[in-house]
Amino acid sequence: MTPIPAPVPDALRVGLLHAARNAFTDLVGPARSARHCGYALYSDAAATSVGCAVNTRAHLARAQATDPEDAEYYRWTPGEWALEGFGHEHFADLNRRLLDLSSGARSSELTTRRGDVFEACVATLEALLAEGVLVPAPDTVVVFAVSDHEDPARESEWIRRLNPPSLARRFALWLQDAEARA
Repeated sequence: MTPIPAPVPDALRVGLLHAARNAFTDLVGPARSARHCGYALYSDAAATSVGCAVNTRAHLARAQATDPEDAEYYRWTPGEWALEGFGHEHFADLNRRLLDLSSGARSSELTTRRGDVFEACVATLEALLAEGVLVPAPDTVVVFAVSDHEDPARESEWIRRLNPPSLARRFALWLQDAEARA
């Protein structure tokens, strides 16, 4: 088991790694991984829950054919993926603990904990890649995403940590294009 360096409570870090490993292992295997083109963990902006998503090549192709102008959006956005929210049962205990930690916490504590949870999610994906639980093809993306939250610099850093340089550049170009169109 690869350790996850982050200042969130150890039980939460271990619980996150355990939940993610079990969820992805349930779905991802050598025979099936060729069909997949994206793996993600995601959280809400308050970091009170974590879930996972997997995209399939067929689903991505359909979405991109339907909306070619936003083709990259469908590649990088787990909320649009084929299997968004699968394996939720593996995250139930963790999500209850995250919600409990938020109840009654001061604003400064919430801000710190949110950053810690986000870092733990990225570190979990890094650990799963290092362990070989996730074995992406050269064009498969690995993403940590936060709903209702925009921080392009942080998103780019997460993508850079989780993907080969060619995909990280592709993401950065897509963000630049999206900002220019906005």
